[in-house]
Amino acid sequence: MNKKSLSLLIIIFCFVTGFSSAQQLEEKRLKIEITVKDGNKSITSGVRTATFSFTRPAAASSDTSQKNYFLSIDFEKLDLNLLRAFAKSKNGLDGQLTMVDIYGKAPARKFEFKGATLDALSDQLNGDYSSSYFSLNCSLVIIDGITIE
Repeated sequence: MNKKSLSLLIIIFCFVTGFSSAQQLEEKRLKIEITVKDGNKSITSGVRTATFSFTRPAAASSDTSQKNYFLSIDFEKLDLNLLRAFAKSKNGLDGQLTMVDIYGKAPARKFEFKGATLDALSDQLNGDYSSSYFSLNCSLVIIDGITIE
């Protein structure tokens, strides 16, 4: 193989590896945060993913007051103050999840919740990655100003 071919091969290799690593370093487009009111202070923490689910009791059920609002949250890094607030709360906490497009192209989203209690907690640790997951049971959820009933 001559020097020109080898040089061209090295340049292509550097371009491809640089391009793929630049894609990995690209900033996330959406910023998701949870803010919880604990007494007089607010606790804000970064969120990797969040899922909202709502279930109604069966139509045959006579208890129409029982509704189940669940928020499942996967954290980038577990905030111990947030964990402490949910652990000591007896009546649940109020707060909100916000999602903002940092480029401003998609509309912002806001999920407000009332009376949230910690229903489940999972914390995964390994040498390269860690993940913390909360499942919250809420008494009321308001999505972008619309109360879910």
